Amino acid sequence: MNIWQHTKLFGDRSSVSPDDRSSVSRELLQSAITEAVKKAEPGCEAFAGVVIERKTSKSRLDANWAIRGVRFGRADRDKSGQALATIVERAQHYFSLAEDDPGPPKSPPSKS
Repeated sequence: MNIWQHTKLFGDRSSVSPDDRSSVSRELLQSAITEAVKKAEPGCEAFAGVVIERKTSKSRLDANWAIRGVRFGRADRDKSGQALATIVERAQHYFSLAEDDPGPPKSPPSKS
């Protein structure tokens, strides 16, 4: 499923209320952002991915998610970073992290 086609992602944000955000799973959001960065411009094709984390919104206008980590792979970091910033800013206006999403797997405790 392509989540971008269900939004006006690159359109006018002023006509969309925060209550109209689509609820999506962490995996779908991470995948969609990764694919969007890869297609953003030449030099970004090797972008490896992002890790999304849930966050507590300070107001109803804020998104309930943020980027926790970025895997650039062999992609151009400057180009990929700029594309990622733009894509995430816009995506936060249109998508909320599904409430039943359990979150990323916890890493096992380190042995000392």
